[in-house]
Amino acid sequence: MSKKKVPAILMQHTEKNIRIIRDKLSRIGIGEKKLDDTTILASYSINKFGQLCALPKVIPPVQ
Repeated sequence: MSKKKVPAILMQHTEKNIRIIRDKLSRIGIGEKKLDDTTILASYSINKFGQLCALPKVIPPVQ
């Protein structure tokens, strides 16, 4: 039964983060409406102080 609760909690947390990130992006004038949720979560996060942070981009090495 607890297995069903974990995804729901994670889903709510993810949706809340997306909503907060979109709000902060719109406040600073970045057009976030064209970005999908996956792109937003891959590009931005909220730190423990509630500030918007850009995530570093990982570039795979050239072989």
